[in-house]
Amino acid sequence: MRSAFEKFGPLSEVHMPISKDTKRPKGFAYVLYLLPEHAVNAYKAMDHKVFHGRILHVLPGKEKPQPRENEDGIGGFKSNVKKERDAKKKALAGSDFNWNSLYMSADAVADSISERLRIDKADLLSADSGGNPAVRLALAETHIINDTKQYFEGHGILLENFGHQERSDTVILVKNIPHSVDEDELRSLFGKFGELGRVLMPSSRTIAIIEFFEPSEARTAFRNLAYKRLKDAPIYLERAPKDIFDAPFDPSKHITRSSAGKDGSSQLDKIFEASHDPTAESKAETASGSTTNVAGCVLFVKNLDFGTTEDTLRQLFGGVDGLKSVVIRRKKDPKRPGKWLSMGFGFVEYNSPDAARQALKSFQGVEVDDHELDIKLSDRLAKVESNPDAASGSASADGKKPKSTKLVIKNIPFEATRKDIRDLVSAFGQTKSVRLPKKFTGGHRGFAFVEFLTPQEAQHVLDTMKDTHLYGRHLVIGWAEEDNSLQSIREKVGRQFAKDGGEGAGAQAKRRKIEMGSDDDAMDDFDSDLD
Repeated sequence: MRSAFEKFGPLSEVHMPISKDTKRPKGFAYVLYLLPEHAVNAYKAMDHKVFHGRILHVLPGKEKPQPRENEDGIGGFKSNVKKERDAKKKALAGSDFNWNSLYMSADAVADSISERLRIDKADLLSADSGGNPAVRLALAETHIINDTKQYFEGHGILLENFGHQERSDTVILVKNIPHSVDEDELRSLFGKFGELGRVLMPSSRTIAIIEFFEPSEARTAFRNLAYKRLKDAPIYLERAPKDIFDAPFDPSKHITRSSAGKDGSSQLDKIFEASHDPTAESKAETASGSTTNVAGCVLFVKNLDFGTTEDTLRQLFGGVDGLKSVVIRRKKDPKRPGKWLSMGFGFVEYNSPDAARQALKSFQGVEVDDHELDIKLSDRLAKVESNPDAASGSASADGKKPKSTKLVIKNIPFEATRKDIRDLVSAFGQTKSVRLPKKFTGGHRGFAFVEFLTPQEAQHVLDTMKDTHLYGRHLVIGWAEEDNSLQSIREKVGRQFAKDGGEGAGAQAKRRKIEMGSDDDAMDDFDSDLD
């Protein structure tokens, strides 16, 4: 029907009612055009035409009924403000525009991470745990978003189609899901509106994809469940982009429940690394020499006893040649100042990926201090010496060649500090410098420049953190433009000369101050000197 009628003009909607019993069309349909003249042309051309062996009878349809406003039985007044707001949200729920298709509730993110790390949610968000809770939550969100992308890719989702504006008629994105809701609850909630195909819900349980077989059933579910309260939060529904699955639904290959489990903890150290390691910033600033990233050399070891030490693990993993380092992650003990508590997981690094895989096979499930070790290959990248020329010419893992080592981060909340930005990006790459330009009136300007040791690390941060939120604001990350023209160099040298006292005082000094106030680069140089 769509292909037969869209040749007369763009369609807004095609609705084919189906029988609830047979799941087959009832023999009539509604076609809605964006422009009336297109509907008139289709009426004239398609009436009494043969379509799939039948003669079509096209009639002018009535205007689509609009929902009536609730009125008070006595005075005829509109409903209260809360009901009007909910009705407006539901009316806009089907809009094709959305800020972020991978939006996740901050509360669900905190619940998911605290469950994986086996810590209390209050400790995750407590300021006494060391570091900024907002930075820890942003790192947790980044980790979960990347885990969710990997899960969707492994289940046939085309992530590159998430940017398309055209929306599907049968697939729904479910967001803002409470962490206590599982796949069975979603199936029972959406299944009463029609037969379901694929239901994809990652182990983080913060977002889900629901597929219906019939568009009419998907529309009914969307209309009835948009902003419906599920346990302690309303769920947000969005029509998924069109063609997000790489293949049609196959019942013989579909698994109703994810077999991935609740692993995905290979990067959880990054959530606390910048906040809990007191030497992280000094290490990043003093790092030198040419390094490159080697994947597959680091093992993530969890389910450790809180009394297990690095020496105990070193004796065990030393049985495989090539052991490089053993680290157990710890956090500050709030009850004993100056003391550190084990977080129950750690990392073992080998000189080569082959040695790491051999250790994984040899020590998986071995008991240490009455705890059975759970070992996985970590996504952390081992640092080894390399040829600087070869490293500079290499491309990233997805084929995109890094442009430089410097990134610009925009839309930074004004509550954030330079240390917050450093702690946030240092979890994914070693930083060389972080500049947060200031205003004359105080506070920063809402953007920052971050320089990394290698272009590959800058590319990794750009790919990993493009959906991250800090203090509720979406960070916009891109490549920083470097102006190396002769004119810009002359202007920069002139400003430096004036700042060092090369010009006189009085009116000229006043004029210099006005020029600096209108030039962003001058403030950047001023900040770098303060650093």
